[in-house]
Amino acid sequence: MKPLNFLKKSWAVLLLLLLWQVWVMTTNYNSIVVVSPLSVARDLILHAPVYLIPALWTLGFAIGGLALGMIAGLALAIICWTSPILSGLLQPFALILTATPIVCLIPLLARLFGYQSRTELLTVSIMTFFPSFVYAAVGLRRLPRRSAEFFVTLHASRFKRLTLLALPAAIPELAVALRVGTAYSILVTVVAEFLMQTGGLGNLFAVTMQEFNLHRALGASLIAMLLSTALYEAATALEKHVRLRFT
Repeated sequence: MKPLNFLKKSWAVLLLLLLWQVWVMTTNYNSIVVVSPLSVARDLILHAPVYLIPALWTLGFAIGGLALGMIAGLALAIICWTSPILSGLLQPFALILTATPIVCLIPLLARLFGYQSRTELLTVSIMTFFPSFVYAAVGLRRLPRRSAEFFVTLHASRFKRLTLLALPAAIPELAVALRVGTAYSILVTVVAEFLMQTGGLGNLFAVTMQEFNLHRALGASLIAMLLSTALYEAATALEKHVRLRFT
């Protein structure tokens, strides 16, 4: 991204950080109450190894959970594509499960499967599978014009229509689902880590807040935001490439 474009998109955030820094410098609040952006940046630079392992932990579980969620969403969409009856039965349950707030779902899953890393992965998978399911279901039915009739004239089997027609047609929509799920996966992962104390940036944030170490807590939050932004930008670039390839 060019510096001028970066300033155009981020000037409001930079102005807010500047005002925050000036406000902290002109007041005498204790660091337990409020810290300056420069102090957070200083802690990030001087204690970078402290953030490295939690960041990699969060990133790994976010990507792993997103991958499992997308596979589950695509599989459910294929099942619904093959049978209208199953579609009517499964879609309401998928909608109810995804509509459940994450802060309500995590304690339930932790009670069933324990406060372990696998529960964190399961939570991320559940909360990210719905975009994949919705967009995959749309893509499987958004076929090129006259292509369905062409496959009928060839007496193609349902399996061949799925693998040679429906799945390739769904790839652009799956790219959209990936873009939507990337940013959301980091959020879900951090919240799960915060509530279950399994590790990662969410656990780092929880522990440092209990210790009144606001510098490190805000640093963990900043890294989580940067990871979410980086994944979103990467998924956006991939989506553009896929749309140029398939449209």
